[in-house]
Order: sequence, then structure tokens, then C-alpha cells
Amino acid sequence: MVEGPPRAGSRWTWPRSLVLALGLGILLSLPSLRVGLMLDDLMHRLVITGTVNGHGDWGPLSLYEFVGGPGTQPERLRESGLLPWWASDALLVRFFRPIPSALLSLDAWLFRDAALPAHLHSLAWFVALVVLVGWLHRRLLPAPVAGLATVLYAIAGAHALPVAWLAARHPLVSALLGLLALAAHVRAREDAWKPGWVLAPLALTVALLSGEAAVGAVLLLGAYEVFGRRDTWRRALRYLAPYLALSLAYVLFYVSQGYGARGSGGYLNPATAPLAFLGVFIQRALILLSELVVATPSDIASSAPTLQPIIAGLGVFATAGAWWMTRVLRPWLTPQEQAALRWLIPGGVLATLPGAVGIVGGRVLLVPLVAGSALMSVLILRGWQAARESERLHIRPLLLRTAVVVLVLGHCGLGPLFRIGMGVGLGHVADEQWRVAREAPPCDGTLVLVASSDPSVSQYVPAAMALDGRPPRMFRLLSGAPHDHLLERVSPEAIELIVQGAPRERGFWEVVNREGSPPAGTTLNLGDLQVSVLESSESGFLRARFDFGRALESGDFCFVTWSNNGLRRITLPPPGQHLALPHSRGPAGL
Repeated sequence: MVEGPPRAGSRWTWPRSLVLALGLGILLSLPSLRVGLMLDDLMHRLVITGTVNGHGDWGPLSLYEFVGGPGTQPERLRESGLLPWWASDALLVRFFRPIPSALLSLDAWLFRDAALPAHLHSLAWFVALVVLVGWLHRRLLPAPVAGLATVLYAIAGAHALPVAWLAARHPLVSALLGLLALAAHVRAREDAWKPGWVLAPLALTVALLSGEAAVGAVLLLGAYEVFGRRDTWRRALRYLAPYLALSLAYVLFYVSQGYGARGSGGYLNPATAPLAFLGVFIQRALILLSELVVATPSDIASSAPTLQPIIAGLGVFATAGAWWMTRVLRPWLTPQEQAALRWLIPGGVLATLPGAVGIVGGRVLLVPLVAGSALMSVLILRGWQAARESERLHIRPLLLRTAVVVLVLGHCGLGPLFRIGMGVGLGHVADEQWRVAREAPPCDGTLVLVASSDPSVSQYVPAAMALDGRPPRMFRLLSGAPHDHLLERVSPEAIELIVQGAPRERGFWEVVNREGSPPAGTTLNLGDLQVSVLESSESGFLRARFDFGRALESGDFCFVTWSNNGLRRITLPPPGQHLALPHSRGPAGL
């Protein structure tokens, strides 16, 4: 067996490692501090300021109850223009996160439109999370392994969105509180620390009020009792009883009050098509495991669906490789490391699975990353040591060294680079949203955006216009397809829109707002607009008619399209003529 902690003078002593982890984590977060309000931040500010009153029943504690709650039915939001016309009648995207909602509302009250203080608020949650994870790692692992594990956690690309995007702060809050429950429980079990029996359930309760990441903490805590303690099942259930009761109450409340997600291609619902659900669920789980093992950014899979099978395949090899390395390195693991990994590995895998139900991305990995970074630290340090002691190896040292280098390059190279790139990229998206909103043609009537596949434009630029004090009376989005379009004028009051190019792909906003495609023959009456789907495919509509009920040149409408990095006013052709609208990518690259 290998000796545990090295001598006290080692560069991997615990205090230095924690300082290094915090320093690197904050350094990688610096580009995020200049990101302005963007995307859902804009919708949240509209709710907090009361700008959308009359269109939906949101409040300062319900900022994440997007669609499907009382007063936010899809039909109502479609008619008001807050949802595109193709949004499903069954669409539900409603999450119970009152504490993060309250924190964002507090930011708006304290800091007004200043984003920097709000980002510092998010950064404070990140720093606290790294300190707590560091305590857990040091509790479970030898000092040098714990130090590297905490560094790997702090520099992980999974923190990119939660730190840089204010609306995505909730994983930081729920992960910190959920892991605090785990830490208090571990100390109560192993040190007979009596306050832990009260603190752990209390922290878990607040974590569940903060977001779904707390579910992963429950699974990690369960793995600790079942695989780590090795007590009888009856004894394990006794210690888990408070957390199981809280989790059951949470699930019953969540379901009975209509929270969750369905009717969306971005969120999985096993009740609609169990076999299809299982296939996509496994693919998404492998994408997330790939990020845990080799740091491939899972956020890329959300914006590039064609890459998802490739990243999932990489997840298969990465997971198998980590299992192989664990088996090979077993003689080099200390008893402390073996005891920790015995429950961290199954707990980390279980904690990853809930994140595969939603839109994949690193933000769902903040809890399982505690286990992932611990395992990667063990594999890197013990793998390199074993490669140097080649006389005890049953494989070629070069193979083991190569595996270690891959892990180091992924977690110390690819992950941090993605973190920096995401911070810079999101800053660009925020700046562009406000620029486009300021430069958009003025409109006192209905702003009709004919085609834009980038949701940062099609959904959020109108919100920025409203916050900038120049809102249109109404907003309509006709197409979110990532293709060229042909606009045909069929009457003084109506146009037809044809999606060109094959194969037909689905835009991000089309996926989020509907599971499938609106079939041919679908008709919708949205008050001032009647939509008829004339041709359709599995990926989306191919031809649709839009009848506005009055002359399009009446002055009540402002027709624009996304082109050349801006909203460009278009002059409609006379009846019987057509207009080509080339596809342009938006600020988010979609």
C-alpha cells in the first residue's frame, strides 16, 4: 500500500491547496464579472419591475415558474406574444425555486440595473461552495489528493454558467446547501457531533427550496450510508429516514402543485414515450459522465444536437477508462482512498442521473462533481505514481501515463479554457442583446420578427427593448428555424412563410417550446393573428400562413428579420410576389 499524506513540507499541504483552488477559481471567474443582464435575467427584471403585469402571474418568489402555472397557461402566453405560436398546449416549464427567486429580487432592489454587484453575489456563493467542497475532500481523502481534488473542482468548466449567468445562480445555492447537509451528516455520524442531526435536515430543506440540485445531494448522502458505512439495511434506513421523509414530501408537493417540465423537447417526460425517453436519457447521462471524467463541456451538446451522439460515445469510453484505471490502480490506493471511493463513485453516478432529465449542461453537475473531482484526483496522482513503479504493473507504463495525461489535459486545460471562453462569450451575448435592442427600428404597433433561430434575439431582444423604455405594443415571432426562408405575399392581410433547405433542422427555441412538430392542418387563433400550418415535417413546419386580419401596410405592424447582426426592417412585397430571407446566426451562434 502507498503511504497517505506526504511530509508536512510538501507543496500539496492542505491550506496551500485550498488557497490555490480559491485563487484559480476566482481567476477563471473574472471574465464573468463583466457579463451584463441577459437572456432570462431580462425576463426576471420585467417581472420584478411589473412590466409584464397582465400577461402572466409571476412574482418575486416565482421567477422560475415560466409556463404552465396559474395565470401562465401556454394559450394565454401565446396570445400575448410571450411564447411563439408553435408552443405546445401541454407545455409546462415550472420550477419551485423560491429562495433563488428571492435572492435575484433582492439584487434588483439593492443594485437596480448594475450587474457587477449581482455577479459578486454569485461569486460569493461559488467561493463558499469551494470551501465546503474542500472540507469534504480533506475529510475523506489524504491531504495531497484532497488538495488536487478541490483544485479540480474549483477550475471545472461546469461552473461557467452558474457563475456567469445570474439566472443560473440557483445550482450554486442548492448545491452548497445540499452539500452542507451531507457534511453535517458525515460529521454527526463519524464524530458524534450532535448539532449535525439538526443542521443536516434543516440545510436539506432549504436546499430543496433552492433547486433541483438538492436531489443529487440526497442521493450522495444515501450512497454514503449504504456503500460507505456498511451497516445493516435497517440501520441505514434509520439514519436516512429524515432525508427520505423530506424528499418524499418535496416530490409530493412538487407533483401535486403542478411543478416540473413536459411538452418540451428540451426536458424529458417518461410518461409520453418510455422507450424514446430511455434512449435520450441514457445519451444525456453519458454526455454528463463524459464531462465528469474527461471534462468535455456538456453545454456544447445543448447548442449542437448533432454532436450529442459523438459526445455520448466519448462518455462510454471515458467511463470505461475510469473504471479500468480504478481497477489497475487498486494496489496503490490507501485504505482511506478506497473507503471514500467505495461510496463516492456510486453516489456520483446516481447524483448525475437527475440532471439527464433536463437540458444537458454543466450546471447540473455541481453536486456529482464533488465525487468526480475526488476520483480524478486519485487516478491522476496514483496513476502517475504507479507508472513510475512499473515493476509492479501488469500493463505498459506508457498506457497508464497516456491516460493520466488525458485526464490532466481535460481537467486542467479544456475545462478552464471553456470556463474563460464561456465568460467572454456570454459577455458578448449580453452586449449584443442591448446593442440590438437600442438599434432596433422603433415600433409603436406589433413588432413582427419574421425569422430568427437564435433565442437571444427572438425572445430576449424585445425584453431588452421593454427594459430600455421603448417596448413595442405587441411582439410576434413567426419562425425559429435555422434555415433560409421565402416570404410570399398571398393577400393584403396575409403572408406565407416557407422554410428552405434539407434536411429540416429544429431550432433551439423550437425544441424548448414543443416536443414534436405542429402537424399540417394545425390552425391557431391568437387574437390579432391566425396561423395555419400548410406543410410540416418531423422537425418543424415547412410552410405556414399568417393572416393578420387587416392590411399589413396599415401602420399597425413593423416587419423585421434578423440579418447582418441586427433587426432589419423589411418592405413586404405586393400580393403575388415573394421575398428571400437568408439565414443569419445570432449573437449566441445559433
